[in-house]
This record gives sequence, structure tokens and C-alpha cells, in this order.
Amino acid sequence: MVSRKTTIHYNREQDQWCVKLNERMYPLHCGESFLLHIGKTTFSCQLELDANWYVIVQETPFVLHPTTIYSVSM
Repeated sequence: MVSRKTTIHYNREQDQWCVKLNERMYPLHCGESFLLHIGKTTFSCQLELDANWYVIVQETPFVLHPTTIYSVSM
């Protein structure tokens, strides 16, 4: 499978994170995995939902900030 670099953003109306692929927005669901790019470092992570949406990176949870657009590879 070829990874494609793109972005994810939070959709408040749907209360979920969405990914942009081929000029269309697709909702992400709990358990989905992707590569998260922070600065020059890439982390393999899994999306989860508790009181807030978060990702698990190397067994450590990080809360996603709803006003931030994140760079990812899917």
C-alpha cells in the first residue's frame, strides 16, 4: 500500500476527525491507524475516542487539539 501525505482536521458538526483524500473529506473512526507528522518526526499512531479524541503513539495517549490541522500519511 502506498502512503499518501495529507491532512486531518476536526469537524465540529460531525464531532469527528476527517481526512482529505482526492479533494474529498472522509470521516475517521476509532481504531484507524495512520502516520502522524510532527516537525521532522513521523509517528505511527491509532485514533481513539474517550472524553476527547486522541491518538496512541508507542502506548502513550496524546489528545488531539480540535483547532489544529495535522499532517498525516494514510
